[in-house]
Amino acid sequence: MYIMDSVIYEDAPRYDVYLKSIMVLPVFFIAFAIYYLIVAEFEAATTMLAATLLMAAIFWAIFPRKYIVLDSKFKIALGGPFSVNVPFDNLETATKPEGLTIGFNFATCFSNNRTVQITRKKGWHVNITPTDRDLFLEQLNKALNEWRRSNLR
Repeated sequence: MYIMDSVIYEDAPRYDVYLKSIMVLPVFFIAFAIYYLIVAEFEAATTMLAATLLMAAIFWAIFPRKYIVLDSKFKIALGGPFSVNVPFDNLETATKPEGLTIGFNFATCFSNNRTVQITRKKGWHVNITPTDRDLFLEQLNKALNEWRRSNLR
């Protein structure tokens, strides 16, 4: 029997200006494609449009939309049907990282002062950058402690 989790807390990722500038790259490729169409370089224009579509699809699929704390897991909602789940039984701690962080980076800032490091028991750490780091950590740790209390073995 499948029991659906309730949402405890939800936060949006904080995108900094550097990452936003990278996300604008497909617009420049479209401009180049239009230029190549004007100068009758149809093969170059087609290639540039294909590269733009591929880049936009990758950006859409991998950039986080939401960070969601549920009753029994933490979820990173990506584009469309894609998401990353970290069940609480595999979550060790969620903290502010110190020093270099290595793991799966769903961080949307280049600054370490906004990053949350989720340490898993098995697997690599997960790094994220919620809009309100302190409130996110408070809600995630509260949900994790509640889950641990109710799932004592």
